[in-house]
Amino acid sequence: MADSRPANFFQRQAQARSSCQKLVILFIAAVFLIIVALYFAIRLIWFVYLFTESFSTNTAKAHSYLGKLHTFSFWDPALFIFIAAIVALFILIASLVKMNTLQKGGGTVAEMLGGRLVPKTSIDPAERQLLNVVEEMAIASGIHVPQVFVLDKEKSINAFAAGLTLSDAAVAVTQGTLDQLSRDELQGVIAHEFSHILNGDTRLNIQLIGIIYGILVIGIIGGQILEHYRISARSIIIFFGGILLAIIGYAGSFLGRLIQSAVCRQRELLADASAVQFTRNPQGLANALKKIGGYVFSSSIKSVAAKQASHLFFGESHSNELFSDFLATHPPLLQRIGLLDPSFDGKFPKIMPQKKPEYAAQNGMYMAAATPVATPHITAKPADIVSSVGNPSKENFGNSISLLAMIPGEIREALNTPQGAASVICSLLLGNDSKERAAQLNALQRAIVLQGNVEEATRFSEFIAKLPQNIRLPLVQLAMPSLRSLTGMEKRNFLIVVNTLITADNKVTLFEFTIEWMINKLLSDMENISSKVSFFSYSAIGLDILIILRALACAGNIGNEEKARQAFAAGVARIPEIACKKPDFSYEENIAFLKVSGALKQLNYASFKIKQSVIDACAHCAFADQTITVSEAELLRVVSLAMDCPLPPFVPVQQI
Repeated sequence: MADSRPANFFQRQAQARSSCQKLVILFIAAVFLIIVALYFAIRLIWFVYLFTESFSTNTAKAHSYLGKLHTFSFWDPALFIFIAAIVALFILIASLVKMNTLQKGGGTVAEMLGGRLVPKTSIDPAERQLLNVVEEMAIASGIHVPQVFVLDKEKSINAFAAGLTLSDAAVAVTQGTLDQLSRDELQGVIAHEFSHILNGDTRLNIQLIGIIYGILVIGIIGGQILEHYRISARSIIIFFGGILLAIIGYAGSFLGRLIQSAVCRQRELLADASAVQFTRNPQGLANALKKIGGYVFSSSIKSVAAKQASHLFFGESHSNELFSDFLATHPPLLQRIGLLDPSFDGKFPKIMPQKKPEYAAQNGMYMAAATPVATPHITAKPADIVSSVGNPSKENFGNSISLLAMIPGEIREALNTPQGAASVICSLLLGNDSKERAAQLNALQRAIVLQGNVEEATRFSEFIAKLPQNIRLPLVQLAMPSLRSLTGMEKRNFLIVVNTLITADNKVTLFEFTIEWMINKLLSDMENISSKVSFFSYSAIGLDILIILRALACAGNIGNEEKARQAFAAGVARIPEIACKKPDFSYEENIAFLKVSGALKQLNYASFKIKQSVIDACAHCAFADQTITVSEAELLRVVSLAMDCPLPPFVPVQQI
């Protein structure tokens, strides 16, 4: 399949921003059309009222209304402006309220559409397979493992991804998807949904839900009027108004569908192309689409609530017989399959509902294993880093499977519960010095979330010490879904414990900072999600960039000030706007990670053009000595993740 995607992650993000601007224009146009329709509907109701009252048996009253009828005009500028202000405000408030309910992220959207959170402890073979495929994709992509949902009542084959940021993403599939798809087909579908997450589509799609709801709300009100009012002499006008509002609502539905199709069709093809690059298995995705074409339930969704979110789904969720091609939110199945499998003859195999297939013992588990071989350095090129951001490859995918296969079974089980996940994180932070460990164990005893199970954390620490360093960051990623389930008090207590473990020896290592930053981002900042771009020039964010480059140079060249200086210079040289100011370099044995944390927060508000330059500069800084340590690689990935630019693990399988 030809790769029709923009060249890199940053261009795809820019395209998503452009789509958002187009969305605003379409929304304004739709609101204007609704205002015009509603205005003339109200004038028509008033005209009908005057006309009927002019035939009143009361002669004086009839003459009065007849006089008003003669002076009646359908165009009243003052009334139009008044109605326009009221309707625009009403639709805007309805959209904002809806968007506000979705601010908690992808999980909220999944639950709104009837999704059930799949517990990490599930023993259902199909659900375990789904969880494992999602974890493989997340590790390969370099993002937090998203929450996973199943739409139990939906027998069709479909799926969607939702979320405002990489940290709050969720993936959902229908029950039919679990029942009908093979592992390869499921991988293709999940890779497609991960492409939406990485391409910035999920945030755009949530904004679109709010906009569509605002457009549909007038029709919803009309439907409520028709449902609760019976025709009578007194309520005829209200009933007639309800009919008109319902008609306008259908017009709004038409406009909403038009907006969905205008924004989403091309992005579905881009997601298909991204999924193929990810898995290098176009046949898996093509076969999933073929099954949709031949399956008795196709990809249709029964839930009424899902109509406002039809643009989210993998396949066409709500068919529209009238103008079906014009209003489709997805490209035709034959077009999508043809791009993936040019040899397809267009004949869909007939598929009837069946019981869940039997799963081989390994089918729900990771499909590859590797012998761990510790390595102190990673071989890669700085030029590869920017191009790999948001572009996981087949090698990354195979890498993630090998990494996951190394994790001992006991730790895998522990990661499935909030308490177990907390124990694994704490075990990563336990030191070897006896004095330091005594203080750390004392802190663990007071950890509410661990429920006094300090022995588990200690035992896990011994297991993890035997594993290669490369496994540490994936363990943190795998712990995220379970840690999200902690109560507010448990989250606060856990953050205090993590901080105590890190500061027990009065110093912070690069890895300790990495863990603390990721945990804090997940458990503290989730409710303060913002995508506002505040910095468009290097002058506004230059100091923060220098803080990051200085920390990276010092961390990768501990004890060697000259090499650190050279690394810093190599990074600065990549940004001419900063290099021309000839910034000073000061070597730090103990890196000021508090400043680094503040700089990362600021960089999240930079434009994607600046973010791309920063990642490129950091890569050249880290690779200045032709090698990069695992710790440097982890910091480079955290810097990227802080800016919502996920960097896949760039470690060849043979080096794990």
